[in-house]
Amino acid sequence: MDKLLFKRILVAALTILALIYVAYLLLSSHFNMYPTENAVRATVTDTIYSNGFILRDEVIVKKDTNGILSYSCANGDTVNAEGEIAKVYTNETDAVRNTRADNMDKDVKALESIQKNNVAGALNIDIINNNIKNSLINYLHNTNKNDVNACFTDSDNMLTAINQRQLYTGKVSNFNKKISELKAESEKLKSSAGDSVDIISAPKAGYFTEFCDGYENAYPYKDISKMHLSDLKEIKKGSIPTNIAGKIISNVNWYVACEVSADEASRLNIWDSAVTVLFEEATTEPIPAKIYRIAKDAKSGKALVVLRCDYMDNGILEARQEPIEIGLGTYTGLRVTKRAVHDDYVTKTTVDDNGKAHKEKKKVQGVYVLYGSEVQFKQISIIYADEDYVICDTEPDPSLLFNGETISLYDKIIVKGDDLYDGKVIA
Repeated sequence: MDKLLFKRILVAALTILALIYVAYLLLSSHFNMYPTENAVRATVTDTIYSNGFILRDEVIVKKDTNGILSYSCANGDTVNAEGEIAKVYTNETDAVRNTRADNMDKDVKALESIQKNNVAGALNIDIINNNIKNSLINYLHNTNKNDVNACFTDSDNMLTAINQRQLYTGKVSNFNKKISELKAESEKLKSSAGDSVDIISAPKAGYFTEFCDGYENAYPYKDISKMHLSDLKEIKKGSIPTNIAGKIISNVNWYVACEVSADEASRLNIWDSAVTVLFEEATTEPIPAKIYRIAKDAKSGKALVVLRCDYMDNGILEARQEPIEIGLGTYTGLRVTKRAVHDDYVTKTTVDDNGKAHKEKKKVQGVYVLYGSEVQFKQISIIYADEDYVICDTEPDPSLLFNGETISLYDKIIVKGDDLYDGKVIA
């Protein structure tokens, strides 16, 4: 090979290598080879997922007389023992006319009450305006929840508040004409309809609902304190008789039974605070609950968990079994990727009585933080850990920090890199 050609090839190769090295240095300085993430504030809930089965103290209400039912109370209403639940009519026409007449009677009482309060000076414009606003907000909220009964209640409350405002502001002087019209129409409907042939009463006080699903007597309510995982697995749906008028849920306490793993049961065993439970379909917000019973199953290695609740609404009244989320606690702090956590030494300086400085070192758990081009190791106090990340306390107890320093919001935490140490300078 020609010597001149060889020299040219060698010079070109060395030039290329030099350019690659310069590019590497530029990339290293402008695009740090140690990827970082900002420490950001996050809130997480320690959650256990399972499938829940709801157990209540339920009493079925039967209809012993043939005919058409006209309910006197709505789903979710509380009723007293022997209180009226429904009337039975021989035909649908009688039922409809009497129901309309009853509703008109209720409207008359509402208007008379508004007038009485106005005369007594019990109305206040600020309270009235707030009632209108709150009723509208509740109506929209319950519409999103598909809670029809709650929407009817909200619309009634809104109508009452609007009528109060009309009377208070002088838009109308009284409701006497409307009251007379309603009374006349009610009497006309009653006179053209037959009387009820039977009245259905509540056997016990409690919440009423028309909905029955066949699980009302699947497991004895009084035996919940003795329940085991095998009992939950053996629960079967029963048939629903044709003469059912509804049911009464007579005890304020109701229970959610579910299966969990051995590890989850251990976490619940050491948890000494209240929990929350979120139902996938019945609720939009977690509701408070208490751990009532944990029973481990030696055969399967799993466990039964029973939660006690006392919050009730229409969605829960009709719920029976669905996916649930058990919330053990909510934690707020700085989120850090788990792979960024290391063990290294931190140093603190103390001064003795003679004014002499002493340095101490201790190996702690922490992260490497990039300040400019310098790496600093900061101790962390973990309050929650997941598979992929940890939540660190922003203001831990001073006794937990060896040198009193920890990470801060928006610190650049190095998530990956080799040969990291406190004080290292990255070019």
